[in-house]
Amino acid sequence: MKKKNILAILILLTFFAVVVSFLVDKPQKKTEKKETTLSLIKPREPETKKYIEKTIDNKDYELNVVNLGDKVKRGEGLLFKDSSLYVLDSKNNQLVILDENYELKEKIGKTGNAALEFQHPTGITSDEDGNLYILDSGNKRVQILDSELKFVKEMKFKVISDDPNEIYEHIGIDKDNNIYLSGEVLGSPGIAILNDKGIQSKIDDYFSGSVFSKDGKVYAINFGDMFKDIGYGFQNGRNFLMEIKNEKLNKIAELPYGIGTLSFLINNEGQIIVDSSLFSAVTFVGKKGNYLFSLKKYLDIPQQRTSHICLIGDSILISNSINNQLISYTLK
Repeated sequence: MKKKNILAILILLTFFAVVVSFLVDKPQKKTEKKETTLSLIKPREPETKKYIEKTIDNKDYELNVVNLGDKVKRGEGLLFKDSSLYVLDSKNNQLVILDENYELKEKIGKTGNAALEFQHPTGITSDEDGNLYILDSGNKRVQILDSELKFVKEMKFKVISDDPNEIYEHIGIDKDNNIYLSGEVLGSPGIAILNDKGIQSKIDDYFSGSVFSKDGKVYAINFGDMFKDIGYGFQNGRNFLMEIKNEKLNKIAELPYGIGTLSFLINNEGQIIVDSSLFSAVTFVGKKGNYLFSLKKYLDIPQQRTSHICLIGDSILISNSINNQLISYTLK
C-alpha cells in the first residue's frame, strides 16, 4: 500500500514539474515600451477650466496684413537675414527674396526635382556660416545653398507614414550641422534627424510640433497632447518648450495650458513668441513658461494647418495664410 502511495506521489510530482516547465518555457507576449519625454494620453474633452481666464492685451504693436500680390502665391517658411526676407512659396515652388519693405529682389527655383527645383518647400533655416537649409518636402530632401545662393548639395530623407500627404514642415540645425525635421506627422510621431553625412535617425517620442534653432541649439514645442485611438492624434492641452540634446527631448518649461503652438521663436531676451491657435494671435511667454501678454487677433483669413514665424528687427512676421498674405506686428 505504501508503495502505491509513493508511486502516486511520484506521478503527481512529475506531472506538476511538466506543467511548471511548460509555463516557464512558454513564450510570453511582450508589451512594447519606450522611454519618452512626452506622455500618451487618452482622448478626452478639453478641460476649459485650465485655460487662461484673463488675457493681457499689448497695444504697443500695430497689426497689418501684407499683401504680396504676384510675388508670392502661398508663403510658408520664413527667414530674415542680412537685410533680406526669404519666403518659401509652396505654390510656385520657389525661394523668393524680398527687402525689408517687401519689394522683390530675386526669385530662385521652379517646379521639379533637380538642383534649385522644388516640390512644396515648407521650412528654411541657416547656419553660422550663412548657408541656407531648405526643406523641400515634396521631394523628401533638404537642399543646402551657400551664402551666394548657389546649390551645394542635397540630403534625402524618408517620412515613415501610411499617409502619403504627411510632410515635415519645420526645420532646425544645431552647432554640429545636424538637421532636425518636424511637423504634423502622425503616422510615426517624433523628430527626424539628418547628420552632416546625411544619415537619418529619429527622436522616437510622442511628439508632433515645430522646431526652432538659435545660437547652435535646437528647441521644440509640441502642438498639444498626443493620444492613440485607431491612429495617433493630438488635441489642445499641455505644451512644453524643450531643447534637443543627444537625440532626446529635454523639458525646459511648461507653457500655459492649451495655448496651441503653431510655430514659435525665442527672442534675444529669452521670451518665447508663439503663434497661438488658442488666441489666434501672437502671444508672449516668459522664460519659465509664464503667460505675459497677447497681441491683437489677426484677421479672419483662410489659414494653413500650421504657420511659420520670424523677426524683422522688433517686428513679428507670420505666414499662415493659404493665399499671398503675411501677417505683420510692428512696434508703434
